[in-house]
Amino acid sequence: MRKPPFEDMSRICEAAYLAEHERIRTVLEAEARARANLAKLDRQAAETRAAQDLAEGYRALGADLVWDGWEARTRAALTTELARARAQRLVAMDGLRAAFGRREAVAALQREDAIKRKTARDKARAERLLQDLAIAPADDRR
Repeated sequence: MRKPPFEDMSRICEAAYLAEHERIRTVLEAEARARANLAKLDRQAAETRAAQDLAEGYRALGADLVWDGWEARTRAALTTELARARAQRLVAMDGLRAAFGRREAVAALQREDAIKRKTARDKARAERLLQDLAIAPADDRR
């Protein structure tokens, strides 16, 4: 039996879609990690500010300035990481959309081809039946 004409193309498109889906999954995980790290930094900063109000000794030693500097550098690095992850997500979404579109287009072509092939089979079957009826002797038709 012959292989349907779009089967290979369908498999290739499905594999490309799954690869793009996996790619975006890793990008989304990186974005979630960056967001979680920023939230953790926000919690740490809030806790530190609350503790600084209670302990004047930190200010006297200049530890508050060191902390503020570290917090600013860390926040800038995490914000940059988050922006990079979001940019990668946008690019990955474009690739996923294209792969999804190709997969859906090939699936539609497969459905159309299956309908055409079924119609052709049905037509051929009907023609064979009509030929059989035309060939059959008059006695058999009663």
